[in-house]
Amino acid sequence: MRNSFKKAVAVVAAVGAVSIGGASLASAATTETISVPDVTGYSAPAAVDVLENAGFTTVVVSGPYAHDADTSVTRTSLAAGDTASDTTPITVFVNPW
Repeated sequence: MRNSFKKAVAVVAAVGAVSIGGASLASAATTETISVPDVTGYSAPAAVDVLENAGFTTVVVSGPYAHDADTSVTRTSLAAGDTASDTTPITVFVNPW
C-alpha cells in the first residue's frame, strides 16, 4: 500500500510539472521577436507610432515634453537594429533629454 501511494504521488507530481512547463512553453511561443526601427530624429509621437506599428506593445517617452510634436528623438533604450520581444519595454528619449 505504501509503495502504491508513493507511485501515485510521483505520477501526480510529474503530470503537474509537465502541465506547468507546457503552459510556459505555450506562453513563450506566442512572444514575437522584432527588430527595433531607427526613430532618431523623429518627433516623439511619430516615433511611438513607428515602434508600435513595428509590433512593440510597451513604448514610453521620457521627458517633460514627451508628447510634443516639436520634439526630436535622440535615442531609444534599445539600439536600432537590435532584436527584442514584442513585450520588451522601449523608452524613447527626446531632446533635450
